[in-house]
Amino acid sequence: MVFGVKKYALATSSGVRPTNEDRFRIITNLELFGKGLLTTERASIQNYDDALLQRTMESYVNNKGSAPVYDVNTLLKAKTASDTELYGIYDGHGGARCSSLLALLLPLYLLRHPDFAYSIENAAKQACLAINDEILKREAANQCEGGSTAITLLIRKDIAYFCNTGDCRAIIVSRQGVIALTTDHKAANEVERRRVEESGGMVLYVRGVPRVNGRLAVARAFGDSELKECVISLPDVTTHELTPEDEFIVLASDGLWDALPNEQVLSCIHNNPWLSTQEMAKVLIDRAIELGSMDNITVLIVDVRKQP
Repeated sequence: MVFGVKKYALATSSGVRPTNEDRFRIITNLELFGKGLLTTERASIQNYDDALLQRTMESYVNNKGSAPVYDVNTLLKAKTASDTELYGIYDGHGGARCSSLLALLLPLYLLRHPDFAYSIENAAKQACLAINDEILKREAANQCEGGSTAITLLIRKDIAYFCNTGDCRAIIVSRQGVIALTTDHKAANEVERRRVEESGGMVLYVRGVPRVNGRLAVARAFGDSELKECVISLPDVTTHELTPEDEFIVLASDGLWDALPNEQVLSCIHNNPWLSTQEMAKVLIDRAIELGSMDNITVLIVDVRKQP
């Protein structure tokens, strides 16, 4: 069963903060994008006309970047290659340069990886590690600052791949209930805490919030060069075969989830069937702010109901 290109809706808000460090990227066909036949449908990339970022974009498109170089057209002719959709949210901290670079570079690194046509899971993991190396180089050269978490959804045929680093989150709203697809990599997570300690770091409570070395509330992120020994960019990649019972995939930055648990998001959607997905994305943000969210909030809803 092949579901085809999905309908989607996105809403983003700075919330109670003066600036919005969240970024997003939506490409409905990565293969066509890689061939130059499709531009990004929606994107939020800070300072996209910045000369540094523009040169970066041009260098990768022209096979001159520092990413591994493979012939994209040859790779995409592979018989196992298929149309792949990309939906991503990148939640920056300490500035938006890191989240902007993620939104810009991740599709390109995915397309360049030799396993992309055959193993999205391996391609996604290796792409994230390579991008983090690039970000750390830029931080060392004072061309980037801060860090970012990330949640990227890739859909190929009827398989959804969830690539998560940090505390953004993805769920599926189905007719049978809610399905959690990601694990929050917060410093409070026992598995992450042990990993941090084994790498020489520690988790300290600052005003009641557990933080890596007393600084960062997440144990996995891109950038954050001062914590690179214990904060890693390696994502968890989980898969889910879409079924007729599945209705919506909800991706969001932690500004939503810190205020609205999974079940409340499910209830909001099921209790308001007359709302469009765009209206629902905004309702979820408004509800999170009402409940006290103090962070930027970005919500992306992908409609995976089988179209008649």
